[in-house]
Amino acid sequence: MFTNNTYTELLFENTLIGRPNNWSVIILCALLLLLTLLLTSFRNKLYLTLRALYSQRFYTQLLREGRIMHERVAIFTLLFDLMTLSFGVLLCVERFAPKLVEAFSYIGLYGMIFTALLALFFLKMLVNNIYTSLFDHPKEYNAMYLYKFIFLTNVSLVLFPFLILAQFTGQFAVLYAYIPVFLMDLGLYLYKLMKINPQKINLFQFFVYFCTLEILPCIILGKLILMY
Repeated sequence: MFTNNTYTELLFENTLIGRPNNWSVIILCALLLLLTLLLTSFRNKLYLTLRALYSQRFYTQLLREGRIMHERVAIFTLLFDLMTLSFGVLLCVERFAPKLVEAFSYIGLYGMIFTALLALFFLKMLVNNIYTSLFDHPKEYNAMYLYKFIFLTNVSLVLFPFLILAQFTGQFAVLYAYIPVFLMDLGLYLYKLMKINPQKINLFQFFVYFCTLEILPCIILGKLILMY
């Protein structure tokens, strides 16, 4: 029979993740260095990018500032975004599928996740192009591309401190507090997509686009992880 202390210990153990190792510290330091670079060199563009998801005024101002997706700030920001999200996925894998970490090594699995997310990002951009062409929305491509970039930057910057707390406290449950923030940003992102051209929006087409491009890759990735 379990005592209250035994039950508490089991519950505590089930919320733990691995303690910081050399590679996790290196990854977090690299992310902190990238974030410092963004804040010191591209503060204004980063500020506009963060606010653009919540305010049409800032989105319009970001467009007036120039084609951000063709500037250096986009490269460094996208690198930070994908590295942060990759580390978040790695912590989830470490928590729910630790055999994968043992099979590929910590940094090896991190590199695989980063490569997969990078490939997925460019695949989504390609599918966006196909979607806007097939359904006669060529003018909406740049706006969809920009909102994707804005969304990734917002969720990644908010996720970063949660990752630090989860890693250095060893408590995976810290990441659960991030879920409401992610869902709020996701809702805003979808709303902004639908507002790009409301006269021409087709709910069925948008539903197909969202399920194929946003949900299906996550399901496939989760399925692959659970297989191990």
